Order: sequence, then structure tokens, then C-alpha cells
Amino acid sequence: MSGIFISYRRELDAGWAGRLAADLKRDLPDQPIFHDIASIEIGEDFGIAIQRALGHCAVLLVVIGPRWLDAQHPHGGRRLDDEDDWVRIEILAGLQGKLRVVPVLVGGAIMPSAKQLPDALKPLVRRNAHEITDKRWDYDVGELIKALRRVSTHAAGRDGAEAPSQVGHPTVVAAPPPRILDAHDLPAPGTAFRHGPDFPELVVVPAGHFLMGSPQDEKDRDENEGPCHPVTIARPFAVGRYPVTFAEWDAFVAAGGTTHRPDDKGWGRGRQPVIHVSWDDAQAYVAWLREQTGQPYRLLSEAEWEYAARAGSQTRYPWGDEPGKDKANFRGSSSQFKLKRTAPVDSFPANAFGLCDMVGNIREWVEDSWHANYQGAPDDGRPWDGSGEAKTVRGGSWNSPSYCCRAACRNRDAPSTRQDDLGFRVCCVPLTVPVLA
Repeated sequence: MSGIFISYRRELDAGWAGRLAADLKRDLPDQPIFHDIASIEIGEDFGIAIQRALGHCAVLLVVIGPRWLDAQHPHGGRRLDDEDDWVRIEILAGLQGKLRVVPVLVGGAIMPSAKQLPDALKPLVRRNAHEITDKRWDYDVGELIKALRRVSTHAAGRDGAEAPSQVGHPTVVAAPPPRILDAHDLPAPGTAFRHGPDFPELVVVPAGHFLMGSPQDEKDRDENEGPCHPVTIARPFAVGRYPVTFAEWDAFVAAGGTTHRPDDKGWGRGRQPVIHVSWDDAQAYVAWLREQTGQPYRLLSEAEWEYAARAGSQTRYPWGDEPGKDKANFRGSSSQFKLKRTAPVDSFPANAFGLCDMVGNIREWVEDSWHANYQGAPDDGRPWDGSGEAKTVRGGSWNSPSYCCRAACRNRDAPSTRQDDLGFRVCCVPLTVPVLA
């Protein structure tokens, strides 16, 4: 046995999972135990670490507590029904691979029936479960450990099989479902590619966690930037290195995808960011990209946008707490373009994710409807729908004051709005990389 992976809901079952992990580490000292954050080195990418650990494990323990089945997102909807839910992804990886998947029932939980599970997880009910009761914890865990040792002995003695107890040799996993990618098959964060010569250049952004919004004591903070809340981006995704340019938009026009040819105000086309495009125009463009490439292009969600803009920072700007000099194109930035016009998209340094102009130059449409604050906002990076007509805009522009170009600053416009400081960038999820740049 090359490792044991413990899957659980942190917000519900962390106590049971932590106690189980401690007992397994004590009684199986020769086996790596992967137990979520406790097993991730400081600074390591969360999503990649999870996928790598699954590849190195022979057993997946699925800790199921009393509320595991019906756990909900704060904004509504059952977590298990979400294809980006990490617990679901972990279980699918185990079921599709050669891992021994063991449901572990704790806190009086009972095994769900097949009709209670999403179709993709129904095979879980055919896996023999092991119950651990609070009153007989030590005995029940002891029986689990005996069973795990038998699994190890059996695996080591199979004819023609590589003994999985050799740490460092990943379990060979069968072809995974389309939405699960093995970490070793993913391009490294920062990899640039495009799906065709006329389409935007994309950069791979890693999975991770961040605090969305601004803290109460941030200078120039607006109340619509709170409450500050944690968000998990569960897997890598691809983001436009730059806002969509006039060259890319004009290719859209030339291909017959639209008749709207935006005015460039005499600032030039080519590598200038496209302006005078509405949210509706942006939706037409990403729909055309989907049709031309067969890839799931869309606008970034507001959470994805802020995660990509911050690039691991929690400061007012991606580079620090002050506007700085020649960091971007906005008022107070000391840029040669400020208060004059947009700058070509390659005029300023990229952030830590390799993305340019996430703040300044042009404001950017995102997918989300406007909400006056983050009460009830998704915690998983998905777009947030709403009943209002206004759409959310992020990033600040060439004529914006510096406080509007903070990473947390947000605004709104009607989806039909076309202005000379307003454009967009694209993202592509799930990630596919057919052509490297």
C-alpha cells in the first residue's frame, strides 16, 4: 500500500477525520497518510497537491458524517451535485482508478442509497463501508487498521502486480472522467497557449485559496467590498494573458461573427485593448470562441477575476499597498498614458500569475450580475447570478483614480453599456491545451 487518502468535509467532519488521521499515523507509521491541509507544505499549490496525493495512494477513505450527504453551498445547492466540489472530485478519482475506496461512517451516519447520490457517485454504494462509533472508537479504528493491512498484503502478493507499498510509484489510474485531470498531466502554472492564431493567448492559473474583498481597515475601502470571505478555486484554469485586443476582435468581425466594429478613438487597433464593447458584445465573442474551438470559453467570474488579479497577494494592489510607478495605466500611476488613452497590452509588467493589465488600462466585464455586497456570495469561485439587470465590472482604467484600481474595488454597468474605458478578458474552464504558444 503506497498511501492512504482521507476525504472529508472540513466544515462538517474535520474532528472525526483529524482523530482518524492521528490514529492511522500512529499505528501505520510506514504508510503515508494524506490528510488535507495538514499534509500540504507551506506555499504548495492546494489543487495540485490533492491530485498528486491521490495518484500516490492505494486507499481512499471517504469520511461520511451525519450531514455529509446534504451539505449545502452558502448560496444554495447541494455540494455533491457540483461538478467542481472537491469531495466529489476525490471520490470520482478513486472510483475511476485502482484505489480501494472505503466509506467510513462516523457520528451515527448511515450509508446513502444510490438514489440519494449523483449519477457519477452511485458506484460508491457498492463499496463495503466501515462504521466507527464514538463509544467504541479505538476498537472500530483497530478493525479498520487490520483491514488496511490485509489490503496491503493482498496487493503486494498479486501476480504480475507492482507492490503498491513502494512509496513514490503512483498507482496506475484508469482513464479518468473528463472533468478530472491528473496533476502530472496538467501544464505548469504560467504555461501560455492559444487555441488558434486569431484567438486570445491564455495562461494557466493554479488552483488555490484567497480572501475575497477588502478588510475593514483597508484605505479607500467601499462597503460593497465586504464582507471579506474565503474562496476556494478548486482546480487550475486558463485566463487571457491580456484583455481581448482590437486585433482579436477584428478577426471576430472578419469571420462574420459580429457586425459591431468598435471605435478605437484614433488610439490604434492591433494590440490595443478593445473598447466600446458591452457585456452583451463580450458574450457574443465568447460564444463565437466556443463555436470555433469547441472549448468552454466564457467571461471570468468575479471571484476568479479577483483571484487572478491578486495572484497570491492580499495587498491593496497586486504589487503592494501603494500605486507605485509605471506599474499600470491609471491616474496616480506615473504612466505616460494616464488620463490620455489606453496603452498597448504589453506595456506593463505581468503579475505573479503572468497576467497583464489586471488593474488599470481598461475596466473589465465579468460574468456575474451585480450584488451590493458579498452577503451570500459563492465560496467556490462560480459566477453569481442575480435578479438585477446590472453586470459587474472590475479593474479600473486609464482614467480611473488610483483607489478604483485596488484589487478589491468593484463597480457595475448596464449590460448594453459601451464606453472608451471598458473591455473584457476571457477564461477557459475546464483546461485543455492543444497548441502551445
